[in-house]
Amino acid sequence: MNPDSQACLDVSGVVVHAAPGRAARVRDALESIKGLTVHAVSAEGKIVATIETESEARSTERFEAIRALEDVLQVAMVYHQIETDPDQEV
Repeated sequence: MNPDSQACLDVSGVVVHAAPGRAARVRDALESIKGLTVHAVSAEGKIVATIETESEARSTERFEAIRALEDVLQVAMVYHQIETDPDQEV
């Protein structure tokens, strides 16, 4: 990393709505996306996940990758934070 550049952590919380009966398949696909962590899956096919990347552009790429997955009906970003000093506790 360039010593003059500042570290950044971009964190987004998303809710993914899977097609009926397809939540397990969508969860498996989500877990293959770098920087994405699945936290919960409901019986109705709603999946709660977080995306952590080094930039907002990378988070946007991940969000678009989720939208493009087969059996994903909808994706909603429910939280977003850019931490410019990720080593400092908030």
